[in-house]
Amino acid sequence: MRVNVLFVTQYGQRAASSRTRVFQYLPFLVSKGIQADVEVVISDALVARIGSGGRLAAAIYYLRCFWRGLAVGWHCVRAVRQYDVLFIQKVLFSFPLPQMLRKRHRNVIFDFDDAVFTTEAPGEGWLAWLRTFRHRRGLPQMLRSSQHALVENAYTAAYTKRYCTRYSILTGPIDTDRYQPGARTPGPDVVLGWIGSHSTTRYLEMIREPLSELARRKPGLRLRLIGAGPFEIPGMTLEVRDWSLKTELEDLRGIDIGLMPLPDDPWTRGKGGYKLLQYLSMGIPAVASPVGVNREIVTDGVHGFWASNSAEWVGCLERLVEDASLRRALGGAGRRKVEACYSLERSNRHLLQILESVAGGQG
Repeated sequence: MRVNVLFVTQYGQRAASSRTRVFQYLPFLVSKGIQADVEVVISDALVARIGSGGRLAAAIYYLRCFWRGLAVGWHCVRAVRQYDVLFIQKVLFSFPLPQMLRKRHRNVIFDFDDAVFTTEAPGEGWLAWLRTFRHRRGLPQMLRSSQHALVENAYTAAYTKRYCTRYSILTGPIDTDRYQPGARTPGPDVVLGWIGSHSTTRYLEMIREPLSELARRKPGLRLRLIGAGPFEIPGMTLEVRDWSLKTELEDLRGIDIGLMPLPDDPWTRGKGGYKLLQYLSMGIPAVASPVGVNREIVTDGVHGFWASNSAEWVGCLERLVEDASLRRALGGAGRRKVEACYSLERSNRHLLQILESVAGGQG
C-alpha cells in the first residue's frame, strides 16, 4: 500500500526526541513504499545558536520558535490534503490551527515522548511557567484533532485517552544494529557512566553522596559523563565528554555500569527511559531509580538493579563494581530484553501498520 505522509518534527536530527521518534524510521518506511516529506520546526542550527546567552537569548529563542511553529502550521493547513497522513511529532500548534487541520484532514497522528502536560522544572522562572501553560492548553487541542496518538508509556497513555481514544505505545525504540556491545579497552578501573544533557545533569545530584561514599570505599573508580553540565565528585576521577552522534558509541563502550537516577514526580513518570535502552542494548548493566517506565525496562536483579535511596545506590553499585561476571550476565540479559521488546526493527513494523491503518481510515 503506497502512503503519502508529511512528517512535522519539533527538532532536527541532533535532538534525541525527533531522531528516535521520526528520523530513524524513515529509511525503513521509504523502503516499504511510504512517500515521506519532512518539515522541521526548530532546526539544529537554531538550537545551536541559543548557546549560553542567558535569559534574553532564551526569550528570543522561544519567540522565534513560536513564529516558526505558526509558519509551519499554516503550511500544513494549506498542504495537508496532498497527503494521506499528517504525522506531527511533539509540535503544539496554536489556536485555531489544530481545529482547522481536523476539518481539512482527519488522518492526523500526534506523537509525543514526554509528560509535557505537567511541569518539567518548577520554579525556574516565567519562561518555564509560560512554556508549561502553553503545553497544558496546547496538548489537549492537538490530541482532540488527531485520529491516532503515539506515546512512550502507560503513564502518558492514561493522559492521552482523555482526548484521543485511539493510541499506541512505542517506547524508544533503539536501533540494535547500531547500538551493539563492543570490546572494551582493558584497564584496571571500573567506569560508571551517565549520558544525558546539561538540563538533565541535575538528576545526578540525587546520587552525589552515594557516589562520594563509593569513591571512598573503592579507590580508582571513574565516572564518565557524556553530554553533562558541570558536576564533580570528590575523590572520583571524572571524564566529561561532549555528546556527539559520531562519538556516542565509542564513549558508551567504555562504560561498565550505567546510571539513571530520577526523582519520582509527574514529569519523570512520563519519561521514556532512553538512556537505559542505550546502556542495555550495548550490554551494560544499569542501576536505576524505579520510576515510571524504568521499572518496565529494567527488571530488578535481571538486567540491573533498582535503587530508591542512598544505601541502595551504594549497595547495588558496590556489588556490580566487585563482580565482573555479574556485570556480564546482567548486561547480556539486558541486550536480549532490548532486542525482544524495544528494537527499531520491531517498532518499524508497528509504525508501518499504524500509518497504513490511519491512511485507510481505520485509526
